[in-house]
Amino acid sequence: EKKWNDILFHNTNIAMKTILVIEDELYLSEAIKFKLDGRGFKTIIAGTAEEGLEFLLSKEIHLIWLDLRLPKMDGIKFLEKIRNNEKLKDKKVVVVSVSADVEKQERAKELGVLDYILKSDLQLEEIIDKIEKKM
Repeated sequence: EKKWNDILFHNTNIAMKTILVIEDELYLSEAIKFKLDGRGFKTIIAGTAEEGLEFLLSKEIHLIWLDLRLPKMDGIKFLEKIRNNEKLKDKKVVVVSVSADVEKQERAKELGVLDYILKSDLQLEEIIDKIEKKM
């Protein structure tokens, strides 16, 4: 006979993966969170790179979804900062940006991003498919 604990907690051995989304456009970050949560991820939203750094230092993050155009510190500076931090240097990062700037793309790749996705090339659902494969 099945016990309630077996039924309620059958998935506890599967750790929920956490994605940190650093995106300053509120309506977009809410749509991203809704879609990622629907796929079973835990999603944390940061509106600035500085806020993203705080979350990285205080929570277990499995992947960072990073916009490059951010207020104050931009995405490239954020990448440089985490790559120079012993605790954060190996974090998985996917850049999702409107910037088709080749220099920025090359710099992001030098800084070890898993992918550089142009927002204009794909629908949100397709971007999330790509992110899911990087986990």
